[in-house]
Amino acid sequence: MKRWGVSALALVVAALLVRYSTFTVEAGEAAILTQFGKPVATITEPGFRWKLPGFLQRVNRMDARTEVFNTQPIQLLLGDKNPIIATTFIAWRVADPLLYFRSLARPEVARQKLGDMVVSALGASLADYALEDILNPDPKRVKLEELERLVLHATAPHARDKYGIETQRIGFRRVSYPAIVADAVYNRMRAEREKEARKYRAEGTEAAARIEAATDKDVSQILAEAYKQAEIAKGRGDQEAARIYAQAYGRDPEFFEFLKSLDLYRAALTEKSTLILSTESELFKYLGSSKPRGGRN
Repeated sequence: MKRWGVSALALVVAALLVRYSTFTVEAGEAAILTQFGKPVATITEPGFRWKLPGFLQRVNRMDARTEVFNTQPIQLLLGDKNPIIATTFIAWRVADPLLYFRSLARPEVARQKLGDMVVSALGASLADYALEDILNPDPKRVKLEELERLVLHATAPHARDKYGIETQRIGFRRVSYPAIVADAVYNRMRAEREKEARKYRAEGTEAAARIEAATDKDVSQILAEAYKQAEIAKGRGDQEAARIYAQAYGRDPEFFEFLKSLDLYRAALTEKSTLILSTESELFKYLGSSKPRGGRN
C-alpha cells in the first residue's frame, strides 16, 4: 500500500514537472523565453518546447500576424497653408521578436509608437503638397498614393531598426476639411465647376454656329443649283415652244394673225370699254368682215 502511494506521488510530481516544463507555440505566434527576466531563447516556429520549470523560466508570447489599426484623426497643415483632418491606417507585424520584446513588449505600445511616427512623417511630407493635390474632383490630380509611399518609406526603416516592426502598408482612411474652411473650399469648387460649365457652353455655341453656317452654305448651294437647273429647263421649254410656234405659224400665217387679233380684242374690249377705230385700222380688219381673209369659211 505504501509503495502504491509513493508511485502515485511520483506520477503527480512528474505530471506537474511536465506541465510546468513544457509549452506550445501556435501558428502565427512568436515567443521569447526569459530566465529571471532576461531573454534566453527566441521561438518563431510553431511546435512543442521544453523549459525550466516554474518561475525559473517564463514564456512571453506575441502575435506575429499582420495587424491593422487606425490612427486618431489629426489636423495637419499643407504647403499652401490650408488645414486638413486626416485619419490613416497602418498594417504591421512583428519582424524581430527579440527586438520588439526589448523595446515595446506590448501591442498597445507598438500602436502608439507607430502612430506617432506616421503622424510626424505625414506632417513633414504635407509641406510639399497643396490642397488640390489631396482633395480634387479630378482623380488624376490626387496624389494620395504618392504621399502614402513617401510616409511608408520614411517610417518603415526606423520602425524595423528600432522596434523590430515591419510596416507593411500605410494609407489614408479619411481626409476632410476643418469646419472653418469647408465653406470656402466648397465655394471655390463651385466656382471651378461653373467656369468649366461656361467653357462647355461656349464650345457648344461655337460648334452650333459652325454647323449652322455649314448648313446655310449647303442650302445656298442646293438652291443655286436648283435655280440653275430650273432656268435651263425653262430655256429649253421656251426654245421648244418657239420652235413649235414658228413651225405652226409657217403653215398658215393668216390664221395665226387672226388668233392673235382675237387675243388682242379680248384684252382690249372689257365689259364697259369703248373703242373708236378707223375702218382702215389693222385692228379693225377682222371686225368688218364675217370671213377671215384668204377665203377660209
